[in-house]
Amino acid sequence: MKIVITNDDGIDAEGIKCLTKAISKLGEVYVVAPKTPQSAGSHSTTLHKPVRVEEYSLNLGEKKAMSVSGSPADCVLLAVDVLVKGKVDLVVSGINTGPNIGSDVIYSGTVAGAREGFLNGIPSIAISLAAYKNLNFDVASKFSYLFVKTVLEKKIRNIYFNINIPNLPVQEIKGVKFVKQGNRSYKDRVFKGKDPFGKTYYWIGGTVVESNEKNTDSEAVKNGFIAITPMSTDMTNYPALKEIKKWKIRFP
Repeated sequence: MKIVITNDDGIDAEGIKCLTKAISKLGEVYVVAPKTPQSAGSHSTTLHKPVRVEEYSLNLGEKKAMSVSGSPADCVLLAVDVLVKGKVDLVVSGINTGPNIGSDVIYSGTVAGAREGFLNGIPSIAISLAAYKNLNFDVASKFSYLFVKTVLEKKIRNIYFNINIPNLPVQEIKGVKFVKQGNRSYKDRVFKGKDPFGKTYYWIGGTVVESNEKNTDSEAVKNGFIAITPMSTDMTNYPALKEIKKWKIRFP
């Protein structure tokens, strides 16, 4: 089994090191990750400048590790096409620092890494630890091993997964829930300030507006459950499609 690991926090991030160590015993692990953090880079692909690849040594059981001067999507594309000899059986992206739930999956470089694997016909998994400080990667690593092992055994195809793990001790994890993607919105999204030279700048961020939607990734994580969402790239609004087929539009 050939497994490609990537992330959007960069090859030096603690999450990717913990993930590599956890699943290296499940197959030949190839770490192909961005040289620098690429958070919120979505599914960007580098087309207008060269992409550099450098060998890197994590010494965590991987077959080979490489840093890439590009995005998570670049990393997976390069791994599949040129960097890994032979068929890639699985792509795992993470373990991300911070949650990737609701509409944040559109912006997430972590999820994009898994999506790129899926677009290449490879079952893929995005894994995020839903916190930014006092991170418990031990629990996330153990669950990552269990889920990766399960996916490999079941020979899942035509799907990729988005997983969010609460930042809790193992005894406080309530269980696992298979849930839909929820909604996620922010308030105060733009901060306006002045730099030391008196010039105006804008900083994009914001504070999460909590959603009360039921049976979603956000609800599950908030209540102490590991949230697993099966994903696809089909963004068609089928109810709307059914309705607009009734429209009478003729052109020319």
